[in-house]
Amino acid sequence: MTPTQPHEIMDLSLLQRGAEGTAVLGHSTPVSVEIHATRRVRVTSVQFTLVHSLELTQMRGNQFGGTYHAAERSSKDIGSTLVSTGITLREGESCFEASQLMVPADAVPTLHGKLALSGWSVRVRVSSDGNGDVVRTHPLIVQSDGTTADVEPGIPSTEGRHAASDLRVSELSTHSVHPGAELSGVVAVSESRARTLNISIVMQEEVMYWAGQRPQEGQYPGNFLVEETVIDQVRLPAHAARGSAVPFTLTARAVPAPTVTSPLVRVRWFLRAALEVPFRRDPEVIVPLAASTRVRSRA
Repeated sequence: MTPTQPHEIMDLSLLQRGAEGTAVLGHSTPVSVEIHATRRVRVTSVQFTLVHSLELTQMRGNQFGGTYHAAERSSKDIGSTLVSTGITLREGESCFEASQLMVPADAVPTLHGKLALSGWSVRVRVSSDGNGDVVRTHPLIVQSDGTTADVEPGIPSTEGRHAASDLRVSELSTHSVHPGAELSGVVAVSESRARTLNISIVMQEEVMYWAGQRPQEGQYPGNFLVEETVIDQVRLPAHAARGSAVPFTLTARAVPAPTVTSPLVRVRWFLRAALEVPFRRDPEVIVPLAASTRVRSRA
């Protein structure tokens, strides 16, 4: 939070109650501020504003016909509430004001990816008679709602470099991923020449190439930059990979971003089982997952 300037008549402390600075998509979040007067002042209003910032890696063109990657940043006020006060404070006195801000259900939650960064904050503006406004901001973590039961439909099962008829995933413990979640199952392998079996939880980001360059959008429809982050992985040697049924357990210790579907950025999650086989394209199987950044409460 920005410190009080010597000339400011008030000191503001933004408080986030109940969830330690977190909010959830599609829900309202409480916001509050403590106002401390450094000299006599009549506070007239307090405005709370929800702010979303988005940074996307974009494809850029140069004058020589080449391309390069660059960050495109934007910031937008999502919603605000205004509280009329009319409170007079003497030097050293304080008052407390609170309100609620609604986080849209279809917004991009907080995420920290290789191609996309989504951040949120609360800005408070306090107005008073005869003085300039005092403004402070405070970061806010916006989580996905954690209730998604259906797998994100963008990835068909067995999509990959080479869909494997000799590789199959079964007995998967869950299709939902959240921080700390364990994922276990069995991989059936019928390829006797396999050298290695790699099983991994993968987060895949897709960002539209030209999202930051409006005049060129129509020239490059459906083009995306793609990056993958391996969250956890197990590599089994040849003698284990050639077993008819290979059990595994993986853990999502961190979830940098939940499943996201928006016009400019998509985040997909999946389990990938891939064989390393000599003299042929490595066969793989992909099983879609749904991810949430909200830790589920234990009953």
